[in-house]
Amino acid sequence: MESKKTLTKSLLEMYHLLHRYHMMWYGKNFGGLDPWQGQGRILSALRRMHSITQKELGFILDLRPQSLGELLQKLEMNGYIIRYRSKEDKRAMVVELTEKGETFQVQKPDYDELFIELSRQERKELQAALDKISVQLRDWINNELEDSDYYEGQNYPTFRL
Repeated sequence: MESKKTLTKSLLEMYHLLHRYHMMWYGKNFGGLDPWQGQGRILSALRRMHSITQKELGFILDLRPQSLGELLQKLEMNGYIIRYRSKEDKRAMVVELTEKGETFQVQKPDYDELFIELSRQERKELQAALDKISVQLRDWINNELEDSDYYEGQNYPTFRL
């Protein structure tokens, strides 16, 4: 029982440290524009759509209008996007990337540097253990989605209300 507690604690500590590494890397290299959160997430979505109304963007990203407005204001002030009134519907605001927004390249951290201290055999063993845990988690999630009141949300599974 003690080893399970230690293993869980180690896993949670690793999760916490990886999250900090991830956030610090994006903060250092891209001024905090993480492509999966906040302003970075909006830039990533706009790169696929080029031009979209603010309301549609909020729906797609599942963001409240107030939250989206604040993020768009920051992006606009930094020169990544422009907003203007729609010609078809004067009430709607259209959001587009600027040249600076189009050329913004998001890179991912090189997580391989974290494994430098591990031998080839240790890497293989770690990979096998992680794969085994991932299969177990996927099976559990799939079973929960089938057997309970979950439904697949836009970004992640959520409870039915």
